[in-house]
Amino acid sequence: MRFRIMMHYALSFFLACLFIVVINIFYMRSYVYKEGDLYHFDPKPIMSQISQGISIEDGSRLQMTDDLKTYLENEAIGVQIIDEKLEEATRFNAPEGLAKSYNPSEVVELYESEDFTTFVESQRLGDQIFTVFTFLNPENVNRTLYTYDVGQVGAAYNIFWLVGMNLILLLIISYMYTYSISRPIHRVIERIVSISNGSYETREPGNGIYAPVEKAMNQLGVQLETSRLEREHADTTREEWISNLSHDIKTPLTSILGYGELLGDIDYPLSDEERLHYKEVISSKGAYIETLLADLNLATRLKHHQMALDYEVINLVAVVKTVLIDVLNSPRVMLLEHSVIFTHSKDVVLVAMDCHLFKRALLNLVHNSFVHNEGAVTVKVNLDASDPEWVCIDIDDDGVGVQENDLKQIFSRYYRGTHTRATSEGSGLGMAIAKDIIEAHEGSINAERSSLGGLKITIKLRQTINE
Repeated sequence: MRFRIMMHYALSFFLACLFIVVINIFYMRSYVYKEGDLYHFDPKPIMSQISQGISIEDGSRLQMTDDLKTYLENEAIGVQIIDEKLEEATRFNAPEGLAKSYNPSEVVELYESEDFTTFVESQRLGDQIFTVFTFLNPENVNRTLYTYDVGQVGAAYNIFWLVGMNLILLLIISYMYTYSISRPIHRVIERIVSISNGSYETREPGNGIYAPVEKAMNQLGVQLETSRLEREHADTTREEWISNLSHDIKTPLTSILGYGELLGDIDYPLSDEERLHYKEVISSKGAYIETLLADLNLATRLKHHQMALDYEVINLVAVVKTVLIDVLNSPRVMLLEHSVIFTHSKDVVLVAMDCHLFKRALLNLVHNSFVHNEGAVTVKVNLDASDPEWVCIDIDDDGVGVQENDLKQIFSRYYRGTHTRATSEGSGLGMAIAKDIIEAHEGSINAERSSLGGLKITIKLRQTINE
């Protein structure tokens, strides 16, 4: 895979560089080095203008027309004319420091000077031949002279050597470039493949522009590993819950089927007391199964936010009192001599809620303290409305307490833990349903160890401002 990535980027980079080289060569040969065009300056128009503006008077004296002088000044052109003896005949607008007479070597030096660009032309005036020197500003017209050995230049510009050298350079640069690019890409691709195969271990990220990507891949791996462990734990818990729930349903069903067969058996004589007893057992077991199914339905609807809440403004203190009175009057609480203590900071605390669902949640939470403790338990319920925005309900019991692992999962669906050795029945959804109901009212619920030794549940609900 890495070799394929390198080859792909190397070929792409090589072809791009080669295309740029070809375009540059084509441009240089067709325009920049075009003979007689860009690098060739023709002084003939200037010389023609000068020759037309010079005349000879009195047989030896040279004169320039005013038009020529104006032209030379406007174009910043200097002129010096020497005769056959290489002595100056006249000058105009010429550079300072020019000699008035020359020898042949000085004429050559004048032509090669870098201070000005010189053009030379011979002109016949009358019966004499004059040499016209034209001086141009080197910033406008420049001349560079080269003297070279043709053989050595030809050897240096050997086409095969130049093409081979450039191809090798292109290949080296392509390899270096693609190696630096392909290495982190290969690591990212390898990491993705590894994650897709279920390997979520973290790896040391490299440096460069792909470092954030590799760090993100590590974070993704950690999240996926956490999700996998949570999913496995949830699957295990759900299977255990289904097994327990099946057992809880199977047990009353066995009683219902057995007593139903006895009631339907005409050959088995039954007294009125027995028939009434069987009928009550069947009814209670059927109601128990109905409760389990209702819990499942309610938990599903709350989980998927399909439960429409019937809001009304109620006095929370009165509702809590009603629920706790119902709890105290239940046979189980009276039989085991459980007790409930209720305190509140205000007599009237207004809250907008679905009263029926809230009662169900509070019943689940209070009964949880009784169901999972073997002996008599005291439950203290305190309603604190000192905060003008929130009301806090604390439910404390002095039972045997809750293990740390149970505390973390006490509100989880499909989890039916116990903090005693007592055997519990039910759907295992009571605490989860209570949590979903409280959160559906935009409240919060939390479980922790109680200072009384047992479990403490804290509920927070938003108060309704009494206008």
